[in-house]
Amino acid sequence: MSFEQHLDKAHALLLKKGFLASSINPVIYRLARKIGLKVPPPQFASFSINMMLSTIWFGLLWGVIMWFMQWSSLGVSIIYMFNASLTTGLIFGLLMALWYRLSAKRKSLPNWADI
Repeated sequence: MSFEQHLDKAHALLLKKGFLASSINPVIYRLARKIGLKVPPPQFASFSINMMLSTIWFGLLWGVIMWFMQWSSLGVSIIYMFNASLTTGLIFGLLMALWYRLSAKRKSLPNWADI
């Protein structure tokens, strides 16, 4: 079975289990697939994949927003900006990875390989 067929089966199963369409195919996962990464839906992805993708997109987005809204006028250093964005991204990434893991367990989802 190709990855795309596997992905379609997983999406159908998630919809059947009651997940919202927006939660089974988040934007960052679609972008990762567009650049060639074979990333399963977050409910089937590993904890580390979920944490990494959530950390990257949220840390970058939050850092850019903070730069334009506050940090540029305050003269915040690049090091502070990087550390604050990374820390915020890591916290968000950890919470999202936990959320995806708990939601998959709560709905009794099988492993990615078993679909």
